[in-house]
Formats: sequence, C-alpha cells, structure tokens
Amino acid sequence: MDAATTAYVKDQADLEFQRFDQRGAPPNDFAQLPDIPAGRYIDDEFYALEREHIWSKTWLLAAHADEVPDVGSYLLWESSGTPILIVRGRDNQIRAFYNTCTHRGGPLVRQASGKEKVFVCKYHCWAFSLDGALNHIPDEHEFIAIDKSRRGLIPIRCEMFGNWIYVNRDPSAMPLTEFLGPLVNELKDFEPGELKFITRYHFDLRCNWKITMDAFQEVYHLKHIHPDTVDASIDHRGASMALFPQGSSRMFVPAKTGEAKFVSMPPTNQFEDGDQHEIVRSGSLSYNMFPNIVTPIGAYEFPYLQFWPTSKTTTRFEVTFFGRGDDVDKDSAYWQEKIAGFNVVLGEDNENLPWIQRSIESGALQGVPLSYQERRIYHFHEYVDQIIGVENIPQHLRVVPRLGELQEDGKGLRLQ
Repeated sequence: MDAATTAYVKDQADLEFQRFDQRGAPPNDFAQLPDIPAGRYIDDEFYALEREHIWSKTWLLAAHADEVPDVGSYLLWESSGTPILIVRGRDNQIRAFYNTCTHRGGPLVRQASGKEKVFVCKYHCWAFSLDGALNHIPDEHEFIAIDKSRRGLIPIRCEMFGNWIYVNRDPSAMPLTEFLGPLVNELKDFEPGELKFITRYHFDLRCNWKITMDAFQEVYHLKHIHPDTVDASIDHRGASMALFPQGSSRMFVPAKTGEAKFVSMPPTNQFEDGDQHEIVRSGSLSYNMFPNIVTPIGAYEFPYLQFWPTSKTTTRFEVTFFGRGDDVDKDSAYWQEKIAGFNVVLGEDNENLPWIQRSIESGALQGVPLSYQERRIYHFHEYVDQIIGVENIPQHLRVVPRLGELQEDGKGLRLQ
C-alpha cells in the first residue's frame, strides 16, 4: 500500500467517524441496495451454476511455494472439487496438471503430498516427467502409431503471486495479476515473496459457502458477536472500504483508542521503526480476494481464510497462516498463542452460520437487506453473477447490478 493510498484510507476512516457520530446518511451517490435473494444460498440450479463457472473459471489460491520446496515435490490439491497435481519441475518452475493419465484416466498420485522423480500412472504404468511429458508406454508396440508428444499430462493454468500458487482451469482466463488488479500493488509492502508457510487447518460447517463469505466482509456484527475480543480492540465506526474490479475489496477498521478519528499507533517492540506498515499497526486491514479468500493482515502474521463448498449446504472453512521473519515453527509459543486466540474469534463467528442456513432453508427469509456498512457483500454477489453470466441465472435469483466499480479519487468514493 503506497503513501497515497495510505493517506486516502486514513482520511476515509476520519470521514466515516464523523458521519457515524453525526448519524449521517451514506454518501449521496449510494442508493438503497435491493435485497439479495435468499434462494441463492439454497437453490440447486444456482449451486450447479457456481460449480460450472466460478470454480472452473476464476483464479484459485491452491498452495504456497514452501509446500513444494524441492524438485519433484508435489501436492494433490482437491479443494475445488477437481484432483489437480501441483509439482516443482527440474527447472524449479511450479506447474499444475490434472491428476489424470492420458491413457484411460488413471491417477498419477494418490497421496496428498510427496516427492517423485517421475509420475507413473497407477493403472497401466504410463510414465510422465515432472514437466508433464509422456516418456514411457509399456508395450508401446501394441499401439498403432501413437504420438507420445501429444499425450502428455493435461496442463492447468498455474501462476504465482509472491510465493502463492494460483490455478485456473480456464485456459483463456485473464492473467493472474490482471485478475487481482489493485491488490497486487497494495500487497507489495507486505512482501508476499518473503512470507513463509506456517500451518493449515480447517473447520467443517453446515452452511452455504457464501454465508461464510458474507460473514467476514463486514464489521456491523462486531459489538454483538465479538464484544470481548475483536470489538475490544477496533472501532467499527471508522470502517473504511474500497471496492475493486473482479469482485475483490478492502476494509480497514481503526484501532479503538477512545477518540473518534484515525490514530497512528507506534510499532510494537518486536519490529524496528519502519518495519510495520502504519495501517496494519493502527487497526485491522482486511482484503476479500474473489472468489473465496478473506485475509486479515497482522503485523507479523498473514492468515488466509478460504471457504470451499463441499455441497450446496456445507463448507470447508480452511485457515492458512503465513508468517514474516525467521520463526516459522508453528509449535513455538508465539504461534501457539496467536492461533489459539484467532480460533476463539473464528469460533464466535462460526457459531451463528449453521443457524443462518437453517433459517434460509425454513423459507422464513425471502431476501437479505444490506446496509452501507455491508456493501462489500453486495459487490461480491454482483461479481458472482457476472462470472456465471446474468443471462444464465433465473430472474428471481439475480442480484440487481447497482454498485458498479467504486473508484477512489483521493477525495471520496464515486459510483460509476
């Protein structure tokens, strides 16, 4: 986040404090949002459209380079519902392929991770190099004029942002950096290429994946759900938000200091002056990265929350921690304390989510009204429809396009 953006975020926080304390209405260019149809969380057809379009046509964070550290290191990644093989080649490049032999579809690997010099199909032992080339066919003479050069592993788009590994099953998708848009420059100061993998764990929740996404894109709930944890340290009145292209967004919530304005907090003792970004040390900075990432950035830690649909009404809530510095031992006192405290907060959020699902399934709730503080949710749903194709969605399940791209002009937010 550069100096101009930092100044803008601080100014916006102060403007939000003033507006909130004066009970001021949202900006003039913000109109009341239509309800989000409740059927989007329970409809079979809508869920099928998501499976067809979102999880096969957008960039998905799959892993971190630390998880494939050596030549031949691989991961079998299945979070999106498709078995994908991620491997570091002899040229040190990380690639992704379908975990599918091009003979009759046998698996190349069955373990979640490992290290191989060559991938051998578990069915008929066709052998493939780390870069996907087909090297060996047993009894090759039995095949008439087979061209091995055309039978290599089927590649999947694989691109890096820092040390994060992204995959996309759509060969015609826009480049990753274009998809991430402003996030690339905003996250540069946090040195994504230097962050190290700490740990990954998950919770299984009985709710639609979008219910979990919605929950982590607003702070309207802080004083009600987190009175003794998050709400004790940050002040929702000063929440500054920005909506980015491709459904992503940013939210900054200032530290609670007793003053209704942004207060620049000093660096903590573990960092020398200048090592901690002013915005991070002075409140809570969080990004939504479409389709399923929320990352609340800390001074020393960089957690990624990801929400993977396992069915229409169930979600695997995956938490991955990345860290700055040399201490990457998840068993150290620092990380044990940090993760335990983080899980307390997540538990407060997760307690409500299955109940929300049950309420929607009951038919009691036909639509979801959203406030100005919850506009990031509407922006996210608008892009869900854009990815699926509005023409493919039944009329009663569509979100009415209303926000467009919210531009930052250094003075305020302007609807286009």
